[in-house]
Amino acid sequence: NEGATTRGAELELLWYPPAVEGLSLQGGVTYADAQYNDFAATGTPDVDRLSGATMSLAPEWYASGAVSYRAPISANLEWLAHLDGRWVSEQNTGSDLDPEKIQEGYTVLNGRLGIGAQDESWALELWGRNLTDEDYIQVGFDGPFQPGSFNAFLGQPRTWGVTLRARR
Repeated sequence: NEGATTRGAELELLWYPPAVEGLSLQGGVTYADAQYNDFAATGTPDVDRLSGATMSLAPEWYASGAVSYRAPISANLEWLAHLDGRWVSEQNTGSDLDPEKIQEGYTVLNGRLGIGAQDESWALELWGRNLTDEDYIQVGFDGPFQPGSFNAFLGQPRTWGVTLRARR
């Protein structure tokens, strides 16, 4: 077993456009080449297929972004809006790299709308996660006592909520 080799690059941006007070833009992109090195032949297909293969849970591309805006309503109140998202390229979700456990690329969007005190002593926010209800596999694994099948932990479905924050 020779381990693994990873290489890549990442670029991040955080910008507060001077022309629009209260606006912030964030973004990032990652390229990763993560591969298993040569494995000694074991005669076990699950291990022998690892040599030279892309590591599990290692997408080649990952991109994220966010837009936030805060603006006063009155001397003491402000409102906020926030939208963020991430795109993940195809990846294998199983540690054995079984081709059935490949997750195609997907996008997840989240958002918040709120109102609160400008001194941040309280805030009330309506939020949503996975706004488009994207189905995706986080981790795939062989089904116990069911040869040839696999199970998975799925990503969180569309979720809505309200949060009240207060501090003294």
